[in-house]
Amino acid sequence: MNKPLHFTAFQMLSPGDNGAWRDPANQRRHLDLHYWIEQAQLLERAGFDALFFADILGVFETRESGPELSIRDAHVFPLGDPFVLISALAAATRRLGFVVTASTTYEPPFLLARRFSSLDHFSNGRIGWNIVTSYLDSAAANFGLSEQVGHAQRYARAEEYIEVLEKLWLQSWQDGALQVDSASGIYADPARVRTIDHHGEYYQVRGPHPVEPSPQGKPVYFQATASDTGFDFAIRHAEALYTNAGNPQQLKANIQRLERLASDAGRPARPLVFAGVDLAVASSRAEAEEKLQRRTQYRNDESILAWNGIDIRHYPRDTLLSSLETYGTTRPLRSVNGRLDVTIQDYIDHTRRQRSPFTLVGTPDEVVDGLAEIAADTGLDGFSITSANTPGIYEDFAEHLTPRLRQRGLLAQPDERRLTLRQRLGGQSAASGKND
Repeated sequence: MNKPLHFTAFQMLSPGDNGAWRDPANQRRHLDLHYWIEQAQLLERAGFDALFFADILGVFETRESGPELSIRDAHVFPLGDPFVLISALAAATRRLGFVVTASTTYEPPFLLARRFSSLDHFSNGRIGWNIVTSYLDSAAANFGLSEQVGHAQRYARAEEYIEVLEKLWLQSWQDGALQVDSASGIYADPARVRTIDHHGEYYQVRGPHPVEPSPQGKPVYFQATASDTGFDFAIRHAEALYTNAGNPQQLKANIQRLERLASDAGRPARPLVFAGVDLAVASSRAEAEEKLQRRTQYRNDESILAWNGIDIRHYPRDTLLSSLETYGTTRPLRSVNGRLDVTIQDYIDHTRRQRSPFTLVGTPDEVVDGLAEIAADTGLDGFSITSANTPGIYEDFAEHLTPRLRQRGLLAQPDERRLTLRQRLGGQSAASGKND
């Protein structure tokens, strides 16, 4: 029997990347609230588990030309704050979850704890947190630093950051603290609302937490990582993990590694694992290929490696990726199907067609077969789907893939109960340790 897969829609609050905004048929309106409400309602109808907002606190710069390429091509710039959207999107939907990216490096944990608790209440428990430590020098410069905090120190800060948050979320309000008893005049029992009195290496936080315990207790923890430190951190904290494995073999190896790490740590189960996939769906393979070509024809080759800090205008196209140094980021260079011994031109040709680790192009049945095959071969739990064009793959997914996936048991049937995001993903209550 097939196991239902999980699906998230990967977005950023920007016009698009690498020139996708130039397509005259593209109706994306990144600063229009009604646009995002329509997108959230579409994703809910299509059976997606969550709308996932990635975010950065700087701009992608290159050693040679600074932020020029990012600004010119609208390559993840300009970029709004996705937190301000969530209450409106939650009010316009019933089942869709919302995952928001927030950094542990630059914002005091007390403020973030209050914001997530508030959103968890307003959404009836449909909030997730994509935990990042931030990696751009341009972000550090926005917070008074000359360069980013070192990788090891960022993760050490993140460990203490989560410790503070969980003290606020899960310990500050004890069971029975919230009474709301008009007869006695007691809203909350002062003896059961406690300070946390955290005194650590990086943070001093007294408390108490100013928001009543929320439906999930804490947001669902998401993470995206490829480093050894990141994997260790994920085993301790993450409930869902995004991997950028370049091929099915790497993906399977990453999942098996997570299973070993979870077992060694005494964790009952590894995090759910998601991988990015690009989809082009039509009544024939030829028509699907035309759709994919349409989506890629406006991309600008020059900013394709700007996110790695590389201005490719300064290098011959036959330069090997492995010979280039990144700038302003500790991210490894992206590969072509897991290989770095490829040229800049190879990378451009590959990336123009395939923005995610996997690309499936064909009829609805062929695409569903492909999704099922990847999941079965690797042990993957779900897929992250990006769309910079509207209308685009989300509309095609709802019309063509949702009914087929449900018919084959690969997508959960609609559930009209008010499930939390953690319930929807099969997790446990953060507060009780029991299934929600």
